[in-house]
Amino acid sequence: MNTSQLREEFYAHISAVQARALPNTRPTLSYLTEEELRELEMCWIELSVWKNQQD
Repeated sequence: MNTSQLREEFYAHISAVQARALPNTRPTLSYLTEEELRELEMCWIELSVWKNQQD
């Protein structure tokens, strides 16, 4: 998987988690700075790459 696919997977996962949350909850991504969001993206990508290498 390339980086852009992993980034899309990250946002899809976040959206799915938020969709399962109670209807009265607010999206948490809006509380993050751009820097924090980029850091989360990179962590997700690094974790995904690591997991793929373990297989």
